[in-house]
Order: sequence, then structure tokens, then C-alpha cells
Amino acid sequence: MNSWARNAQTWKMMPRSSSILFFAGVFCLFASLVLIGSGINFQSQSRLEMIGAALIGGGFAIAWAYAGTRRIIWLFFVVGLLQFAAFNILAVLSGPHHTLGAQELEQKLRRNGHVEIVLIVVAYILFIVFFNREGARFFRTQTEVRLAGEIHRTLVPARHDTIGKMELFGSSVPSSEVGGDLFDIVRSNGSWHAYVADVSGHGVAAGILMSMIKSTASMQLTKLKKPADLLTDLNDVMQPFTSPANYLTFAYVGGNGDEDLSFALAGHLPILHYRSQTKTIIEHSDSNVPIGLFKNQTFGISKLSVLPGDLLAVITDGFTEVFDSKEREIGMDEFKSMLLRCAENTLPEIYRELRSGAMKFGKQTDDQTMLLIRRLP
Repeated sequence: MNSWARNAQTWKMMPRSSSILFFAGVFCLFASLVLIGSGINFQSQSRLEMIGAALIGGGFAIAWAYAGTRRIIWLFFVVGLLQFAAFNILAVLSGPHHTLGAQELEQKLRRNGHVEIVLIVVAYILFIVFFNREGARFFRTQTEVRLAGEIHRTLVPARHDTIGKMELFGSSVPSSEVGGDLFDIVRSNGSWHAYVADVSGHGVAAGILMSMIKSTASMQLTKLKKPADLLTDLNDVMQPFTSPANYLTFAYVGGNGDEDLSFALAGHLPILHYRSQTKTIIEHSDSNVPIGLFKNQTFGISKLSVLPGDLLAVITDGFTEVFDSKEREIGMDEFKSMLLRCAENTLPEIYRELRSGAMKFGKQTDDQTMLLIRRLP
């Protein structure tokens, strides 16, 4: 979305009272400019003609401003034609004009000047009130967004833990002040549970859903009997707040010290599994749908085995949906190649190299979250 489209969206969301202030200021400003233009014309002008010119100039200025701020391109042509016709009709209705003498010209300039001063002062006051109101609203909103961003960073700090024979590292970098990605590592009754969640979209709304997910997951993982319960409970909680365009993808991995780990994916990217013995990467996936789309949804659980030195990488699509200057996507294959080159490094080094590689490929446009799990020798 270009800057004009973003600005148009901002204007559409502006309170009606602020829009009225702005357009009233535009009316007064351009009405005064029309009178200034007619004031330097030595032809006669009646009071009715002066009022008509001010109304046409100010009224159509509102239409121009509305078309520009709302990005309604076709309206420019309509307004241009109507304004041209309106001034021509006014000229016909005003009748013939004559060249003013010095005294008549002075009277015209004095009369128009008084009206011009009033209109300019009123326009100035309206714009000052408008900018003060919208400035206060903007900075209040920015403060709220920054506060939400601080809450997000508190809820999703980088983690580096060792649990038994498993080493885990996770980090999340939002694409804006408030992210919609989440990861967490939870210990419960001798077991460990790790997950990555990705709320569709980002911003404050996604951040609010993310905080709900973490609260629900933290409570459920402390009494979890089987991983499917977590996804089912999350679905029950999230379903009333989601829609086909606003859902949650989720990746879960858990274990209790054995070689076999449980995993479940709900519409999420495959888990990348680096096998240390063969120096290859395989993908683990399943057929679960994203969380929050359907009521009473059931979720399947799968198993995978990790040997000493094996590495699991769980990522969000913020890493794979990165585009270069030629609009080429980094994609899963290129990301797997990057992972293969650094899979023997320490977990923090792997994360830094993969994120650096993604950033070199193209600009970050979505939240980037990564969870790395390695079985120690």
C-alpha cells in the first residue's frame, strides 16, 4: 500500500468533528483566495456576485480536498468540470461588467478586503483547532501503541533454556511497534512444552489476541494431559474473536526426556528437522487447520524422533515471506539452505545468521519468530 492509500485510510478513520473542522477551514481559506483574485480585477462586481464566487470557490475546494484525502481519483475530473461550469453560470447571471474608476475600485477593494480578512482569520482558527485536536489524538494513540509494544516485549522476551538433554532458544522481532507473533517455553510435571503462535495481521489488535493466547496456553500447559487439549482449548477461547481473515496458526513441540517428541501444527509452517548424522533437513507437517476458524474443531498429534545433535527449527512466515528488490520471495527452500549452512553452530549463532540472511535478502514486512530445539549429546 503506497503512502497516498495509507493517508486516505487515515482520513477515513478520522472523527467526523475533526473532518468538519478541516473542511470548514479549507472553505474559508479558498473562498478568501477567490476574493483576492477578483479584487485585482478592475471589472465591476456586485455583492451577490462576490458572495457567489466565494461560495463556489470555497465549496468546490471542499470537494477537491475530499477527493484528495479519500483518494477518489475519478472525482477530480467531475469536480473540475462542475467548477468550470459553475463559474461560467455565475458570469452569465451576473450580467455585463464595466471597468471601475479609481473610487469604485477602492470601494471594491475595501469591501472584499474586509471579507477576506474575516475568512482568513476564521480559517486560521479552524486549522489551529483541527491540528491541536488531531495532534493530541495522534500522540495519545502513539503513546498507547508504544505502551502496547512494551507489553509485547515483556510478554515475549528472548529465551535460552536447557531442560534435561534438550537446549531451547527462541526470539521474536515484530515488524511494527506491536507484534502478533508469540513463542513460549513451559515446564510442567517433569515435561517441557514449547510453542510458536502467529496471529494473522499485526498491530494492536493482533497484540491483544497474542496476550490472550499466552495467558490461556500458560494456564492449560500446567495441567496438560495431552497436547491436543491445548489446541482444542485455544480454539474454544479464540473462536469468538476470530474470522476467516483473522485466525491463529500454531506450532507445538513437547517432550519428557525421551527421544520421541510430540508435535502438532495448526495451519503453521512445517517444522524443519536437521539430522546431524546425515547432514540433511526434513520437514514435519500435519493436516490440522488454523485455530479459531471452526467451532468444536479437533486436532491431531504426531510424533518425531530426535537423536543427539539433531536440531528442530520452528519459524513463522515472516522469515519465508521476505521479498528482494525484484519481488522474488526467499521461500522455504532458500531458508532451508541457509539453515543447513549454520546448523552446527550454537543456537544463538544460528538465530543471528538466519535473521541476518533474511534481512540481507529483503526488508522485513511481517513479524519474525523462531524457536530452535537441539538434543544435546
